[in-house]
Amino acid sequence: MAELRDREMPLEEHLTELRQRLLISLAAVVILSLAIALLSGRRIITLLVSHFLPAEVKVIALNPMEYAYTWFLVVLFFGIYLALPVIIYEAFRFAEPGLYPNERRFILKVVPTSFILFTLGVLFSFFILTPFSAKFLVSYAEGSAEPMLSLHRFISFIAFMLISAGIIFQIPLVVAFLIKSELASTDTLRRWRRYVYLAFLALSITLAPDPTPVTPLVIAATLILIFELSLVFSKYLL
Repeated sequence: MAELRDREMPLEEHLTELRQRLLISLAAVVILSLAIALLSGRRIITLLVSHFLPAEVKVIALNPMEYAYTWFLVVLFFGIYLALPVIIYEAFRFAEPGLYPNERRFILKVVPTSFILFTLGVLFSFFILTPFSAKFLVSYAEGSAEPMLSLHRFISFIAFMLISAGIIFQIPLVVAFLIKSELASTDTLRRWRRYVYLAFLALSITLAPDPTPVTPLVIAATLILIFELSLVFSKYLL
């Protein structure tokens, strides 16, 4: 059996190292959040609203603190996201002495791949899925009411859509893990694809904010496409 690479460390050394790595991760989040705040100022909210909504739609703040609070959360979200490589690296370096070589190799494959897939999901949602869903949902009010959206609730909707897409794009890793661990074969997953498609449709209807079939069908089609691509490229992921 492979031996652990490093010697066992006393508890006090573990706690000291943990504190150092947490401080480095926190510093990365703070520095990147401040950089975003200084570079974008208050324009980041304006840019998000104009990107996702038609120009005629009004976004309102329902209390004096709503704008500042929402702006802070947006800046912090982007700061954490940009700092994720540092956070992941520090977490890996902290856990590395207790890992076997095969475990280290597995983590070094899975974590970067997961981050890349998450980023692709966020970009897909940011440029395609969320603008389509937001504008389509707002269009319901045409001729009946003037849309006025709460800023905090609207930004929360955007965050939900972005993070959900990032999670959905982890499907290739799940498929690759099933095949690599021999829990399922590519041929088996292909034979069961009709049931997988139905599961994706049910999941899309549950998660989609749109009560009409349009957004759930778009999400289901995206899931199916990712699943099919996963069957083709799964052997290259792990």
